[in-house]
Parts: sequence; structure tokens; C-alpha cells
Amino acid sequence: MRQKNAKRQHFVAPWTSDDKKPAAEDYSPLASYIETIEDDSDEDTKDYGDYAGDGTNRTILNGRSEKWKFEGTYDPKDKAQNLIASMKRVTTDDGRKLWHKIIETDGATIEGVASAMEIKAGSGDATEYEEFSGHLDYVRTPEETPSTSK
Repeated sequence: MRQKNAKRQHFVAPWTSDDKKPAAEDYSPLASYIETIEDDSDEDTKDYGDYAGDGTNRTILNGRSEKWKFEGTYDPKDKAQNLIASMKRVTTDDGRKLWHKIIETDGATIEGVASAMEIKAGSGDATEYEEFSGHLDYVRTPEETPSTSK
């Protein structure tokens, strides 16, 4: 069954440690005034062939970086947006970390530490509302918990 993208929920929470997950109440939805959230993941691949095969190249996956781009209108009173916007001028890796949780349309939960990158909070044309955009890049493969409703 097809699902609308709006059924996929994104949440962020402050980071204190890579090992200490936030409590459910510490998460804030990244939703209000957010018009687009897009999977912008990268895969690092290499073509490979050896003498054990027949000489045909095959593509090997070396690694994957999961990234989620977001765009919308800036609301400094929104808790999730405020958390991300507060990192805009931070220049340390740990200072850009937060927890990012996704509840997929099938109910599966994806959760892990991410870095907030390329943050824009308050820019654009004079006649438009302030822009809010950036991307959340998981720093390692996030943990996936399958849906319990299947």
C-alpha cells in the first residue's frame, strides 16, 4: 500500500553521549513548517573483478552514509528547529551532534546519533518567510527496530 511521506515522522533530541539514548519525552518532532525531508544518502562503491571470476566487473559497496535533507520555514519557537538552529555557528563535531529518530511509514524505528550540517536558519528574499534548511547525517549506521504492528 502506498504511503504519503508525511506519515514518516522525524524527531531530534539533544546529544550528551553516543551511548545514552534520550528518553521519549526528550525528542521533538521535526515537522512544523517543514515542507520537505528527503533521503540524500551516499554510497561509496568500487568496480572490482579478479581472477577467481570470469573477468566481469562487479560493484562492491565499501560504505554508506545516511543523510536526511530538510527544508521549510524557520520558526525559532519550534523546539526541534531551535535545537538545530542553535548549532549554526558551532564549529566542533561534538557541538553539532544530536539524536535523530525516524518512525517509518511501516512503523519501524530508526535511531542514532547524527550531525546537523549546512544549517540555514533565517535567510531568503525580503518578501518571503525565513528559510530553514540543512541536513542530518548519521555518524554511524543507525539502529533499526522493526515495527511491532506487522
